[in-house]
Amino acid sequence: MPARKIARLLLCSLFAIASTAGAQRAEAEDLALRDAASMAGVGMFLNARAPGLILAVVRGEDSFIAGYGEIAPGSGKEPDGRSIVRVGSVSKVFATDVLAAMAATGQVALDAPLAGYAPPGKTPLAFEDRPVTLLDLATHSAGLPREMPDPATPPDEKNPFAAYKASYYWDWMSSHRPAYRPGTTAIYSNFGFGLLGEALGKAGGKPFAELVGERITKPLGMADTTLRLSEAQKPRLMTGLDPFGKPDPNWEASEVMQASAGIYTTADDMVRWMRWHLADDAAGRPARTLAHALWRPHDGLSRLVGVEATDSEGMGLGWIVSRPKDRVPLLLGKSGGIGGFMSYVVLSPNRRLGIFVVASKVDFAMFEGLRTAVRDLAAELAPASP
Repeated sequence: MPARKIARLLLCSLFAIASTAGAQRAEAEDLALRDAASMAGVGMFLNARAPGLILAVVRGEDSFIAGYGEIAPGSGKEPDGRSIVRVGSVSKVFATDVLAAMAATGQVALDAPLAGYAPPGKTPLAFEDRPVTLLDLATHSAGLPREMPDPATPPDEKNPFAAYKASYYWDWMSSHRPAYRPGTTAIYSNFGFGLLGEALGKAGGKPFAELVGERITKPLGMADTTLRLSEAQKPRLMTGLDPFGKPDPNWEASEVMQASAGIYTTADDMVRWMRWHLADDAAGRPARTLAHALWRPHDGLSRLVGVEATDSEGMGLGWIVSRPKDRVPLLLGKSGGIGGFMSYVVLSPNRRLGIFVVASKVDFAMFEGLRTAVRDLAAELAPASP
């Protein structure tokens, strides 16, 4: 078949898919939002080559949700706003939402030493005179390793995440000092966020999962956002592909991993959550002010590992803050990958714009394309001035 005819057929297919997505699943009354998001979603899905993909966009009072592909390979069922997905490290900005909410009411202080929340007999070592603080953990600047599985835990083929234990985390912290003086080096650390979840649970007097429900999901009506799926929810969990193209078994995160990678959610719930972040009501303003601030500028830090060093200004509470560039507004961004899913969420509070995308395949080369497409969509939808 001639190349011109192939191109014409592909273009017709794009318009057909985009039109179907807009007609069946979009809630947006904003024509520009609906058309831009529809076409962007089609492009993301085709380029991702994942079994399924879901895009959710909030712009002002309007929202858009579209699903593409299948909820599981060969299922023939298209994902939608109620399909359950895992967001991996996007869980970290749910943890820092809890931190910001507690700090806004004085229940914790951002500069509080982690040692104040340690179990009896376990005192985290300081770097000379500088202890690790909650802010250091929330900004990946505590000088800690990325991962910390317990080497004494026997391999568990049913769930390798079982090797991640709170008891070992505290043991390690009480026998090892940070590699660098906290606040001087940015090194992405799932281990650090596990400790942050532990500290928040101690400060709140209840398990971290209960704090997420109390502070975030219940007030916002996010009924499908959880750290443990119910039996009723499990059939709606999408099936993704692992890096080798096989269906991922979706191992459940251990308790100490919940703050770093444990969240299950839906696009419907993510719209509710983005709306809260983009609002300006008096009740939520103190927590949002803390959550959206730039706390650790990259300028002046001695090392930048795993924090988008070439395309960001620094760290907020869990968020990577990127500078305005080429009509892309200033963005708070967070990516994640776990259990056959790769996700990315960005917020532009100044423009009241939020974008969330999740694809059901773990592929880091594919993710860079998603990231670029999301930022391009942000440029299209952000007005020239706030």
